[in-house]
Amino acid sequence: NASAWTNLGAALQQENRITDAKKAYQQALALNPKSTSITSKLVAMAVETGEWELARRYLEKALEIEPNIAETHGNLGNVYQELGKFKEAEASYLQAIALKPDLAGAHSNLGNTLKELGRLNEAEASYRQAIALKSDFAEAHGNLGLTLQELGRFEEALASCNQAIAVKPDYAEAHYNSGITLQRLGRLDEAKASYLQAIALKADYAEAHNNLGGTLQELGRLDEAIASYVQAIALKSDYAEAYANLGIAIKSVRFNSSSIKLYAPLTHLVSSEIGTRPSDVADSVVSLLKHDIQIKDLLLKKNAAVSLDDVTSTIRSLHKLPLLHRLMRVCPLPDLQLEKLFVAMRRLLIVNIDNLEAVPELIYFLSTLSIHCFINEYVYIESDEEAHLISELQAKISKSLAKSEQPEVIKVLCLASYRPLHQYEWCQRLKSLESLAEVNERLIKEPLIEKIIAKDIPVLEAISDDVSLKVRGQYEENPWPRWVKAGVSIKAKPIAAVCDELKLRLHSDNIKNVIAPSILIAGCGTGQHAIGTASRFTNCHVTAVDLSLASLAYAQRKSNELRFTNIDYLQADILHLYQVGKEFDIIESAGVLHHMEEPMTGWRALVELLKPSGLMRIGLYSALARQHVAQAREEITALGVETSQANIREFRQTLAESRHEHHQQLTKSSNFFSLSGMRDLIFHVQEHRFTLSQIKNSLDELGLKFCGFEVQGIDSRFTRFYGETSDIHDLALWDEF
Repeated sequence: NASAWTNLGAALQQENRITDAKKAYQQALALNPKSTSITSKLVAMAVETGEWELARRYLEKALEIEPNIAETHGNLGNVYQELGKFKEAEASYLQAIALKPDLAGAHSNLGNTLKELGRLNEAEASYRQAIALKSDFAEAHGNLGLTLQELGRFEEALASCNQAIAVKPDYAEAHYNSGITLQRLGRLDEAKASYLQAIALKADYAEAHNNLGGTLQELGRLDEAIASYVQAIALKSDYAEAYANLGIAIKSVRFNSSSIKLYAPLTHLVSSEIGTRPSDVADSVVSLLKHDIQIKDLLLKKNAAVSLDDVTSTIRSLHKLPLLHRLMRVCPLPDLQLEKLFVAMRRLLIVNIDNLEAVPELIYFLSTLSIHCFINEYVYIESDEEAHLISELQAKISKSLAKSEQPEVIKVLCLASYRPLHQYEWCQRLKSLESLAEVNERLIKEPLIEKIIAKDIPVLEAISDDVSLKVRGQYEENPWPRWVKAGVSIKAKPIAAVCDELKLRLHSDNIKNVIAPSILIAGCGTGQHAIGTASRFTNCHVTAVDLSLASLAYAQRKSNELRFTNIDYLQADILHLYQVGKEFDIIESAGVLHHMEEPMTGWRALVELLKPSGLMRIGLYSALARQHVAQAREEITALGVETSQANIREFRQTLAESRHEHHQQLTKSSNFFSLSGMRDLIFHVQEHRFTLSQIKNSLDELGLKFCGFEVQGIDSRFTRFYGETSDIHDLALWDEF
């Protein structure tokens, strides 16, 4: 009896026994397969439990029985939308409207689908039709506001949001959307009030907390902004945009007190590929950690690393700080105090290697230290005694493996904290690290993979320019930077959106109409730049070239890991790029031209590859900002310091201990904390520096027009100095500023 099963289903549903109720309704439907009433109950239950495919099947079954019910077509459209099948959703809504033209909900939902498909003008028309049919349709007013926002019609968008609120004052989403619009209009205090109202109506509104953080950040209230981002993350633990915003916010913050509640989100932040490069926030995170009682006490003690007992105690203390360990495993630590501590600890561990007990805390610390020293390319100073002990240790390990005996893991890790394991021919016979997956992967497997990849990198032409050959030699020895986490964009955007965000003054809007941009990265290094750009622009294809095969192999490995398929890597000199035989919509070259013998020759070669109305993003060394670097380079030349690893380490230690102001400035650079960074900073084989007036002359000579600087914060300082009506694109004024 179908009725009995239906009644049983209803009773079970009333008792919240959903699985049993569903079975009862299914039994009823089996007995009465043409019952749209039973089918609708099963649809409702599937929707409630998020079983969208099941809901789709029941709705399609209902339409087989009664094909002309507009509401059923509309509901099927809703299910298709949940499944991400927007074309099918559009067809269902159009069918619903054809059957019942005054169905306001179908028009509004069609607008939602068209918006997802990027057909904003059609979406606007659908929302307006829904409102014409039902003037108090708050959701349609709100979604119209969102669409008008995306169309850049902010005043109209605000009016629609306000209309939604007038109809439904407790509509949290409308207050939130109003906040977004007010923020885009620069009315920050009103935007803040709108976000706060949305949160008052819906306390767990993670997106409102996140956007409130953005508004507070624009208002210069960084502490409050950080608190808002942390709250958004607490409500939505996988909220990529909130993590990215937190990363941006803390870049310029130096903490003056401890805040343990930041540890978990910051640990996730530096571990994630999305949004933030760990090296960009390392200074801030270190400043926070140095206020932690565990580290503060260690740095205050004079005997934190004087004896093996001290080191053991210190390791136990640091074990309580997973944020520190995670940061050390993904980027160099830009702090000389912590470096001094780790140098002393490393020395005591190698000196006492035969007395070390393989406890978990020590293995974990040595794993972190070995990964960290690999990342900074063993930039830490070492004594002759340590060098001798390391030489003996590697000989013993080699001898053990030759006898098919596995060395103790502690001894392998001690060696790994001084020397790259992949350089030893025996590294692939090593089994001691198999239980330490991250160490094994990073120190042995990845470098060996790069050697294989390097053989398959295409080469445009043999490099012949003398300076290019020297530069290539430097980066073959020291690929830079040795990065771990990319900080890729959360969502790729069209060129037009990127240009608007950067507030570029375009001299032609043609570039905004490019749907699938071809992009050249001239001098891509180890791939961080290329991957960042490939993730930034919608539908782009990137050609990334560099002189160094070692750098390109690193870049290709990281691109493979991150599954980027829209980047082609090529070994080439900028001077030979005309042989590629194509032009590009966008050309990016940062930190490259100033290392050429004749920067203008290289720049001119790039201009010849740029399409008319194309964009060029260039990064050059500043003569003003690098005066201290120039002084150090002169000292290196005068002293005859060579570029061996030992010489770089020793000269770096001299700088670290110096009280001269220009030496102290160098220690504040992130480059100071890795060997390849040091070499790039002050030992580079070739360096030119530019003034802004020289850049202006170069642009004029090359027929290029200045569109703006890609910097944060400096624009507002410029306009405060010269007034709101000043020309922010006047390079002569910038030079003066």
